[in-house]
Amino acid sequence: MNYSSFLNKSRSSGVRSLAALAKTASTSRVLNLNAVDHAALRASDKLHTPFFQDTRLNHSIITKHRPRPDEVEFFDTSVAVATKIIFPLDGADLRLGGRSIFVNQIGYLNAMQEFLGKDTIELDQDLQILDLLDHLPSLDPFLVKEELKRNSYFPSDDYFAITPYDAMRLEKFAYGEIRSLVTLAVSGGQTYGASASTELVKKMSNAILATNADHRLAPLQATLGLEGEQFQRGIFSWKGFLYYKWQLAETQSEMTRVTKQMLQMKIRSRIDAATQKRITDVKVVIRDRVHESLKRVRQIMSLYDEGLAGLTKDGNAGEFRNFLLEAPNLFIELGHAMGVISHIVSYWQHQFKPTQTEIVNVEEFLDLLKEFELGLAPRDYEWE
Repeated sequence: MNYSSFLNKSRSSGVRSLAALAKTASTSRVLNLNAVDHAALRASDKLHTPFFQDTRLNHSIITKHRPRPDEVEFFDTSVAVATKIIFPLDGADLRLGGRSIFVNQIGYLNAMQEFLGKDTIELDQDLQILDLLDHLPSLDPFLVKEELKRNSYFPSDDYFAITPYDAMRLEKFAYGEIRSLVTLAVSGGQTYGASASTELVKKMSNAILATNADHRLAPLQATLGLEGEQFQRGIFSWKGFLYYKWQLAETQSEMTRVTKQMLQMKIRSRIDAATQKRITDVKVVIRDRVHESLKRVRQIMSLYDEGLAGLTKDGNAGEFRNFLLEAPNLFIELGHAMGVISHIVSYWQHQFKPTQTEIVNVEEFLDLLKEFELGLAPRDYEWE
């Protein structure tokens, strides 16, 4: 059997969406390895560790994708959110489209071997990494990096950049978050003029959101007392908390609206008492787990807020410094919670109008509720 035929060719609409994907997709949905300038990295002095050992995989685009009705048959079991690998036909021109395959779809291993021209032994490490990505609820760079680190994989930091789409929306939020700290760092406690301060904060917030910390952050480095790799790791942690705090601010009010609409949704068709009770019970479980998830996320965020306030208000650089160094341990829990919540919000918005009050297909609705319930199930976290 020609298993490589399992890789799907992009239709005309898919070609256009592939080009748009690289420009506008959210960081939580897309890991765009194709966008990394591999040639420049190889030519630079810094050590470059590829994300995947296979060259084609290392130039792929990986996305989190909810299977469409015509894609459900690709899997042996029901899959809520799948991990799709897209191989562009031309990495320099995504308008030409590409071929794709879902991780762990039917025929996945054989198709990968045939398409990449390697056996499972040669692909063993790459397949393990793909399996780790498949078990994550999102592809947030902070979540991916820490999950790979916990499993002894250490790709170069260049693969963990925020997409331009998210960076644009995050920039304004970051400016407000770090203004007091930047002012403290560059002025030694003295106050700059309004225009100078605004320009300095804008430059340094952009530097924090960049892939790697650079000379623009020297005043912050001195304030935090971090050197070399410690400083790079600290800035990455800071960027992670800025990202998740921004994501929470954008998501929690909409999650409250979705939960309220879910609880009020009525069934138009006739159903038996047992099914009605099951739907009601699952709705309540989802509501309670959403509240618990948001509560835990806010608790973790409060640690960040307290550490930052201790530095900007009390001048306690050591407290914030230690927080930044320990922060990556919290990304797994934060990432899972925010990933599931974001998925529920985005899929509910796609599936139901804000004014909708009734459901016709009971089985589909119950399957959706069960999926949400499973995604929100408590997890055990093991820290290093």
